[in-house]
Amino acid sequence: MAGARPRRGPCRHASLLAAAWAGTGVLAVGFLACLFALWSLQCRLEVLREELVQLRGELRARMPGPPGRLPGTPEPLLRAGDFLGPCATREKLPRHLERRKRDVERTSQEQLRQRRKQSALHLVPERQANKDGECITEVWWKPFLQQGRALELSGRDVLVKHTGLYLVYSQVLFHDPTFTMGQVLQRLAPGRPNQVLFRCIQSMPADPERAYNSCYSGGVFHLQHGDRLNLYIPRCNASFDFSAHGTFLGLLRL
Repeated sequence: MAGARPRRGPCRHASLLAAAWAGTGVLAVGFLACLFALWSLQCRLEVLREELVQLRGELRARMPGPPGRLPGTPEPLLRAGDFLGPCATREKLPRHLERRKRDVERTSQEQLRQRRKQSALHLVPERQANKDGECITEVWWKPFLQQGRALELSGRDVLVKHTGLYLVYSQVLFHDPTFTMGQVLQRLAPGRPNQVLFRCIQSMPADPERAYNSCYSGGVFHLQHGDRLNLYIPRCNASFDFSAHGTFLGLLRL
């Protein structure tokens, strides 16, 4: 009995079983690592593909020729990632066109405002004279405010150089004891009879010290190129105020 060897059958089986499980675990970990590496590589490829599609879309937008296709290249197959390039292009083009449209509209509005701003003429009296053969006092003017090229002072007339709608206004501050005083604004058109645009009549006090009264008129008229406007007083040797705030004539293009 003392020389008998101990039995090792169950221990050997346990060791083999543990070694087998350990090898299986190593293989499983290696397999999982390979799967993770493949998944990471696939994700990276997808990112690179999206970036390539983006670059391709930008290049298509800048290159001439049919949209969505480079010159001299066959039409590529449509993939899910290819929608990114055209979508980016469709987003950029309307913004560029909208910005250009706003610039054009802003420029047109500024030009229109500038043109309207420039079309104004305000006159104040310089001297007066009786018209030969008629009991009429003519008024000669000088510019007090002038902007633009649509209106021009020519002698004692206002010359209209651009056809359009105009606001016309005038005032005369009389200092005359004649029982009534007034003003008349007429239009002289080439090839047509003279036309009275408006007239104003005021009663005057009989006392020379108190014989002050102003006569104001205004209106909107459609004037044509070449029309001439002048103001006169239907009285001989009319007496009126020459101050800029008392007597004036003005036109404003609308």
